[in-house]
Amino acid sequence: MHKYIDAHCHLQNAPIPTTAIDTAHRAGVMEFICNSGAPDDWNAILKLHDAHPSVHACIGVHPWHASDVGPDWQMRMENILAAAPDIMVGEVGLDKHYPSVTTQVAVFNTQLDIACEFARVTHIHCVGAWDTLVHIFKTRTMRRMPPAIVLHAFSGPINIIEKLANEYNGYFSFSPMIMDVRHRRMRHALCHIPMDRILAESDSDNSSVIPDTVNTIAEIKSVASDKMADIIYHNTTVVMKQNGQITPNTNAGWGCGD
Repeated sequence: MHKYIDAHCHLQNAPIPTTAIDTAHRAGVMEFICNSGAPDDWNAILKLHDAHPSVHACIGVHPWHASDVGPDWQMRMENILAAAPDIMVGEVGLDKHYPSVTTQVAVFNTQLDIACEFARVTHIHCVGAWDTLVHIFKTRTMRRMPPAIVLHAFSGPINIIEKLANEYNGYFSFSPMIMDVRHRRMRHALCHIPMDRILAESDSDNSSVIPDTVNTIAEIKSVASDKMADIIYHNTTVVMKQNGQITPNTNAGWGCGD
């Protein structure tokens, strides 16, 4: 059986997270990058992280909740990251379908600052706001970006893929939506992603869908399923190893240096 890593999941939403983890393990999913949505679920994720070595925690404020955070969320986030060097940041980002875009941008920039300060890999949600996202990245100094970013459930325009990959050390994660032929934009984007930048995710509490997701990615990329499984597993381990790296590549225009 091949090994898989769920690059973006929400195990905290499972009725019984331990059961969800066990079911995924039986499907070959050995590790999980568990993303939060708001400060309200940070504790649940941290408990899963502490109880299960296979669960890698991310804390962050999703753009849907950018207007709902309390006054102390930033300090709390900084304290958690300072105490736990293996925790990542996510999911954070922008979504044009929700109000308060100005607030979203402010909260997102704050979280990028925090991710940079603690050199944490950052998992990004972006829907319909790709121009704004790229503009934010461009207006930050070259030493004010996280060590790596993961564009989760990616379905962005193909003309920004190279920039995100090469200038901001971006990786592109694909959810089970890729299995639906109606998601033509997502499937088209996948065709343009370099092989060493592809990840697979469940974007849910059901990580057992990862093998089928990887098989579909392999089909679209015209690669054997077992080879694609190995590639994506390797890519995801590379991403996780960059967490906490201060200056992985200062010449590429990303990373936080002194």
